[in-house]
Amino acid sequence: MDKIVISDANIDHRPVHTLPQGIRKIHRQYGLWICKFYRGKVSGPDDPDDLSLRYFEFYDLSHMFDGDGWYAAADGKIREVKKGSGILVTPGFKHKYGGGNKPYIEDSISFYGPLADHLFSCGIIKNGILKIGTGRRLLPIIELALDSARDAQIKANLELQKLLIELYFENKSSLISENPAFVQLLEEIKKSPGKYWDLDSMAAFCSLSVSQLNRIFKKETGITAKNYIDNLKMQLASEMLARKTVTVKDIAAELGYPDPYHFSRRFKELKGFSPQRYKDKFLR
Repeated sequence: MDKIVISDANIDHRPVHTLPQGIRKIHRQYGLWICKFYRGKVSGPDDPDDLSLRYFEFYDLSHMFDGDGWYAAADGKIREVKKGSGILVTPGFKHKYGGGNKPYIEDSISFYGPLADHLFSCGIIKNGILKIGTGRRLLPIIELALDSARDAQIKANLELQKLLIELYFENKSSLISENPAFVQLLEEIKKSPGKYWDLDSMAAFCSLSVSQLNRIFKKETGITAKNYIDNLKMQLASEMLARKTVTVKDIAAELGYPDPYHFSRRFKELKGFSPQRYKDKFLR
């Protein structure tokens, strides 16, 4: 088994794992910092009944490439972690995981920065268990991060971003078998952006209760159903604004807003600019 490799930061065993010191200028400029990492770390069996939850001041991706384990969050539910699974947590998220009948053997990368915040805000980074596979996909990133040269640090950041995005799409595709009706609902929303969807009609489409639908929406998209639909409509509106002959009134009507002023207010809330200002600033 590989020797455990840890960055210069000290291991923090307290309920709050603090952000290490030592961020470099390149990481501040880039907006992402791999602040510590482990290779082949072994954690012995742990008692899941002792739910003294912890949280980190940074993002953390753990890949259990061997052994078995468990994971728990603030809801108190104990979830099985299988060989080849990963655990992704965000700053401030209360959780705990450990070994089950066998040790929990992991590679892990801790990271921090505004670029990670953006990946979280758009739903690419989500708290919980995800599928990674038994191949040790974190090792190439760790090897790059071990090299303190500026170019190696940039490459490590790029590879980490690439892996996070790959895992997002790989795990998203598993929805097709787990929640086929929900996947179909998302496709219907995209195909008919002018249609009004309320929670009851969406829940009925999926043969779910409203509370079940809300949980799935939050889990799979990272945002509420309303915000998902609004963000989709405003992205379409941004593209439509590039057409010279299309007016704000036309766009509002096509996206299901009878009142163009209501559309303009919502556009400004989500995009930070009025439709006309957005067009003048970005599309001319």
